[in-house]
Amino acid sequence: MKTNEEKLLKYGFNQSDLQKLKNNIANYGGSLDSVTHDLANRFKASKWITIVALTIMVLTLMLASSDTSITLLATLVIVLPFIWYLTPATLAYKSWRYRKKVASSEGNQ
Repeated sequence: MKTNEEKLLKYGFNQSDLQKLKNNIANYGGSLDSVTHDLANRFKASKWITIVALTIMVLTLMLASSDTSITLLATLVIVLPFIWYLTPATLAYKSWRYRKKVASSEGNQ
């Protein structure tokens, strides 16, 4: 899959997002393909971390004492936003959505 700026703009990225991607490439090397792939993978990882954390929270609410539930809730309120911040959530989501749409359109051809 060959990623270019026109494709990214077509699939929901804006000029500011493209500039952030270009800055990343200038600082760390790589290509638009590799950057969008890495961001999509980060989104998948943060999505699963969030799902697992919320599942554990629900089970804790049902099965554990209220003190344990409050402690876990406080921990998740602190930790999850930190994880989302490290991921660049908006760019990661747009990259994941882009990779998903492009893969499905290539599969239909």
